[in-house]
Amino acid sequence: MKNLTHLIFVSLFLIFGFNSADAQQIMSVTGAVIDQTNRNPASIIVSFYDKNNKKIGSSKSNSATGFYLVTGLKQGETYKVQLESPDYFKDEYEVTLPVSKKYADVSRDFTVKPLAKGIKILLEVPPFELKKSKLRVGAEDYLADVKKMMILNPGVTVEIQTYPDAEGDPVVNEAFTMERAQAIKKYLVDNGVREQKIVLKASGQTDGINPPPKYKTAKGKRYTGPIYIVVTKV
Repeated sequence: MKNLTHLIFVSLFLIFGFNSADAQQIMSVTGAVIDQTNRNPASIIVSFYDKNNKKIGSSKSNSATGFYLVTGLKQGETYKVQLESPDYFKDEYEVTLPVSKKYADVSRDFTVKPLAKGIKILLEVPPFELKKSKLRVGAEDYLADVKKMMILNPGVTVEIQTYPDAEGDPVVNEAFTMERAQAIKKYLVDNGVREQKIVLKASGQTDGINPPPKYKTAKGKRYTGPIYIVVTKV
């Protein structure tokens, strides 16, 4: 009887011991989803998938605050995060959770792009150096987001709008900005975007919305002609 009682005790210890260890490995990811164009909160379905593409958890972000919370995630694991809404571009990210000795929340915010005809998205980091039409070193990192946007949303077509760095001969400027637009298109097509989804619009005049500065800028800061991705079809 004594041996049986001991066996039961050991079995219960192992069961609850492992459960306790598993519980310590659980994490939650929380944060906010923000509209990239106006910085307002966005209502989005945020879903986490494991390495086997199994959905582990999902949450709809609050339309007033952008807040979301997904729990039941394991420490040290890498998850694919999918953002979906009929009003925004579908998007995906990867999140790797740290390892901790106790339960913890991980903070991760996301931005989303509105999905509507006429939406104009500025490339915030210029992919070209001043007066150059060849993609600068590292430009692929900035354009990868546009590439992903196009591939994950196959029904969307866009127009790439390019503007010159300074006033000058409109004919010369237009030829120059067309070279820039073609360089961006080539990168996208070479990386899996269908050519038919891209139209080019090169301007010979500087951007009226974001024109060159009238005064000398701070050292190290140079103005380059803005580049926009404009949604033409959804």
